[in-house]
Amino acid sequence: KAKGYMDSGALVPSELIVDLVKDRLTKDDVKEKGCLLDGFPRAPDQAQAMVDAGLQVERFLLIKVPDETLVERGCGRRLDPETGEIYHLKFK
Repeated sequence: KAKGYMDSGALVPSELIVDLVKDRLTKDDVKEKGCLLDGFPRAPDQAQAMVDAGLQVERFLLIKVPDETLVERGCGRRLDPETGEIYHLKFK
């Protein structure tokens, strides 16, 4: 379901993202080893859905990065329209 949204360039609805995350968290490898949720939740409704589903977070990781570094990293990213390769102008 998410692929259709992504292929069309649309945002995947929060409800679908939450369902995908909840499903993934039920898998044996995640239960055994744990996981890292990178960029999730991104919105208050996603955080509330985690609470409603009884999903508990053991730790948070906060990485402090200067704004200028984030801008440099983000603005230098490119996508080759012919190959689909994602690359960075400065960082290879």
